[in-house]
Amino acid sequence: MEAGAVRNADEWFRLMVETGLAPGLRALGLSGTGRTFRVVRDAHIGQVSILQSSRSSTYSTRFTLSLSVNATDEWAAQLRIRPYARAAGHQGSGWQERIGNLMLVGGGVPIGDLWWKIEAGKPFGNLSDEVLTAVREFGLPAIHHQIHARTH
Repeated sequence: MEAGAVRNADEWFRLMVETGLAPGLRALGLSGTGRTFRVVRDAHIGQVSILQSSRSSTYSTRFTLSLSVNATDEWAAQLRIRPYARAAGHQGSGWQERIGNLMLVGGGVPIGDLWWKIEAGKPFGNLSDEVLTAVREFGLPAIHHQIHARTH
């Protein structure tokens, strides 16, 4: 999809994910396609999922990140029982948290429910960088901490 051919916020969001977030998440050591990226370590899967708001307009859309950790055997069992679970973002009994609850400000208070907004046709390089910084500084350390806590 060429930038000039993009006409709405959903298409622009998809372009940002494909050209900004996906390559950046892979550069951080995650593998994956679409809106789901994983790291496998010590028999656990850490996952970063990009969640788009269902309340998009033609001109803008919002998105956030959900992070999770599951044991690989639990993950496989969940997919056998409910193969739709991966697409729906269900994580079984493992750990799951939204990125805003991991980002601490001031005296260590979480930001809370954090959503980014992208507008159709507007440059998204800085937005992609901000999201990737949040993953690098808060998301991946939380995932690695959860994996460590479950294996030691």
